[in-house]
Amino acid sequence: MKNTKFVLFALFVLVLTSHDTAAQFDRKQDYVALYRLYNSQAQDHLYTTNCDEKDTLIRNGGYVYEGVAGYLATRQQRRTAPLYRLILENGRHFYTADNNEMNNLTRSAGNKSEGIVGYVAGEQIRNTAPFYRLTNNDAKHFYTTNEQEKNSFLQSGGRLEGTTGHLWTTGSNRCDYNNPPDANSVPTVYAGTGFDGASQVIEKDWNVTNDWDGSPNTIRAIRVPRGWYVVFYSKKNFRGKSFVISNDAVSTPDNEWYNRIRSIKVYKGEVPPELR
Repeated sequence: MKNTKFVLFALFVLVLTSHDTAAQFDRKQDYVALYRLYNSQAQDHLYTTNCDEKDTLIRNGGYVYEGVAGYLATRQQRRTAPLYRLILENGRHFYTADNNEMNNLTRSAGNKSEGIVGYVAGEQIRNTAPFYRLTNNDAKHFYTTNEQEKNSFLQSGGRLEGTTGHLWTTGSNRCDYNNPPDANSVPTVYAGTGFDGASQVIEKDWNVTNDWDGSPNTIRAIRVPRGWYVVFYSKKNFRGKSFVISNDAVSTPDNEWYNRIRSIKVYKGEVPPELR
């Protein structure tokens, strides 16, 4: 009888665990990557969740892929707001979660709404980061969740206009990883200073954990292929002091980032001027 009760209890726990795992997977699909692209000729940053648009603009539109800015909710939820995308008269894209601002801008004949990209959190909640909106004297707007990018933009004479909501720090990346990553063409961290030992391909943003063969304190080298750059952070969830790495590097006690890597953002493209 005792054995029967134990088996029934184990089955009950298994059902609950399976349901919870499935629910977590479903929740992850509720948040999708917001891809950031840049056209240097038009001086235009474009953000999209659409795989076809992303790939087409990279191939034929003169845009360079700069990585994942964050993650948007795919549907309206409590405490979220639509993120509207507009194309302005000057040819640059503009983003707002303010319905009144969107309506006022589209009253001008030269501005056009391009619809809702997704949904942002209206306030700071768990697993979100501020999506800062900045501008400069050329009326060029720039949006980022990266504290170092924000601070560099301000130091170069830009102004902070606030936040365009908050983006989630994790979610589903539907566009980038249909094919297995190639360790020779994707940033890779190593536990050994000779680019050996335990390794981890980081083809997407990564909170460093102990579930790889190394550990946060044993990242001693990184390979960064041409056309990529990464940003190390001293705290989880891409916070704290940051360090930009755009080529192969070895960690020694003289490095500022020695034993201080807790999360890593990965970008494809050249390092923006504000981060150099």
